[in-house]
Amino acid sequence: MDASFGEAAFPAVDRVILDMEDRDEGHYLQIGAVLEMEGPVPGLAGVREHVRSRLPFLPLLSLPLTGDVRDGGPDLHRHVRELRVPDRALAYDTLLNVAAPCPARPWGVWLVHGYAEHRFLLCYRGHHGLHDGVSVTRVMRRLFGTVPPRADAGAVPPAPYAPPLPARLAAHARNALESVRLFLPPPRRPLLDGRREGRRVLSAATVPVVRLRAAAADLRCSVLDVHLSALSHAAQRADATGWTRETPRPRGIGLPVALGPSAVPPYRGNRFSVAVVDVPWAEADLRRRAVLFSRSTARYKDPALRWAKGDALRRLDARRTRSVSERIFARCGVQTTVLTHSGEFGFGGCRALGVTGLNCLPAHFPYQAVLTLWRDRATCAFTADAAVPLARELAASWRAAVEELAPATGRPAGLAPAPG
Repeated sequence: MDASFGEAAFPAVDRVILDMEDRDEGHYLQIGAVLEMEGPVPGLAGVREHVRSRLPFLPLLSLPLTGDVRDGGPDLHRHVRELRVPDRALAYDTLLNVAAPCPARPWGVWLVHGYAEHRFLLCYRGHHGLHDGVSVTRVMRRLFGTVPPRADAGAVPPAPYAPPLPARLAAHARNALESVRLFLPPPRRPLLDGRREGRRVLSAATVPVVRLRAAAADLRCSVLDVHLSALSHAAQRADATGWTRETPRPRGIGLPVALGPSAVPPYRGNRFSVAVVDVPWAEADLRRRAVLFSRSTARYKDPALRWAKGDALRRLDARRTRSVSERIFARCGVQTTVLTHSGEFGFGGCRALGVTGLNCLPAHFPYQAVLTLWRDRATCAFTADAAVPLARELAASWRAAVEELAPATGRPAGLAPAPG
């Protein structure tokens, strides 16, 4: 099998994610990214031909989930579509709600225009059971990168990381100790009190990456920790259910922990576990809160611990994986991720101005946030159920928190926040 496709590393995880949407519980499990484009709007036929030319480098999009290749491949008239919208915000909301083109191959590309002259969007979206967010960044680079992709024929996948025996035993012990908390009683209050509308809206805010890095450097933590602190502020501002004030067992923030090697092409399936990061709600100072976050997230930088998580997850069947997943979700108020896109994006001589991530929305959560880093821009986008109070203000609250977290000395002269 082509190295850019690969075998699913954790098929039980993929099966559970695919099944979640079948239970008709309000799950929205599509993830992807949107390119803000500047230039003449291309024709749909040209976008379809472009996608056709890139498909040989993306086998995970060509083969159906069943593995049956006798159906002749994807029909690009179904997978590549066009949307005309009068308003930019409506364009993003529409992309979150439009139905997936094909159940067997749950991905699509949309050309969106009509909201401004010489501006358009190019969106890729796929089911989370098909791939995870890290793989989406690589799909985007192969679909719309200005540098044409190369064939991976004969490429040798990187050898899996295997820590020495003492490190294995220690990592397994740490992972087991961390997992014990999943068997303690979870918070009692249902996370979602009241009705879900089933329609999703998006709010997004963009700040210069230098602002996040300056805050991280000043506080001696990571960009992730700064993001978590800002996210926790937004959660408190838009908390209609009281989950940020729960005691004595408050909910935390779910954080994906990557389990695969970094230098690989787009891959099939999901290669992550989810850790529950405790939120220091009692700490009102957001800068201090970011430092406290760093003490929790530091452990997941250890490759031996990530190996232990992957080794344990690989041993679970779909039933046990579902049980663990439900226990984790019961202890999370929201889940987030940070994704980095590399390279330049463009199409037909038109250049990309920005990249916005589209997150999934499991029924357990009122909203989910993804922070996308690309070039000098950091865009935090919230996918929220339309019934959530202040759903449209989540990103603005996040940006206000970044303003508080970033030191004045880390703000270059004349640099203003990029438009959200």
